[in-house]
Amino acid sequence: MTDATLAQMALAEDLWDYLRLGQAVQQADCLLVFGGHDLGVAHRAIELYQHDVASVILISGGAAHVPAGSKFETEAEAIADLIFQSGVPEHNMLLERIASNTSENFWLSAELLRDNGLDFERFLVVQKPYSERRTLATARRRWPSKNVRVTSEVIEFDKYCAGDIPVQKILSMIAGEVIRLDNYARSGLLDIGEPVPASLIADAHRLQEDGFNGRVIGSGHMGT
Repeated sequence: MTDATLAQMALAEDLWDYLRLGQAVQQADCLLVFGGHDLGVAHRAIELYQHDVASVILISGGAAHVPAGSKFETEAEAIADLIFQSGVPEHNMLLERIASNTSENFWLSAELLRDNGLDFERFLVVQKPYSERRTLATARRRWPSKNVRVTSEVIEFDKYCAGDIPVQKILSMIAGEVIRLDNYARSGLLDIGEPVPASLIADAHRLQEDGFNGRVIGSGHMGT
């Protein structure tokens, strides 16, 4: 399946709305940019840097989900290249090139900061739009003593789906996010506050049953 019906898109948009948090941007010590297949995080980081939200950008991401067509071997390098081309000085960027999931993004970023003698308190994580909720829950578990907020590319669902990333992949990722979030909460791996609404879990399973199943549990480790 490569296309989605209007009904399937409507289900996915409801999940998208739930997964996004829309937190207000506040001044931070560091922009913590998490890698993946979506280069929208680079554009958001550039925008935030240019508005003086933070003066240091730490980009974290290994080789698991390098953006399609990239000449680079890691997510961090692909993202850093775009940020550098925008005029951000190289000395204001740190690269972590190993992490393969969100827990490792936090863990290995902390190691890199420590190795560079940096001890920041306020972080603004730049993530994919539909990963905001899980990322903040992971931050509460991995960095409980830090002030962490999360943001993403400012874009509507329909415009996001009209971009370079195939709709099949977007809907698969969104459905997988909801089901993983529910699984992590039930297992105690993450504290997400209120349980994931049962209706949204059912919608996510429905999308997977309809063929948007590229991120089902067991098809590839997404990690917390």
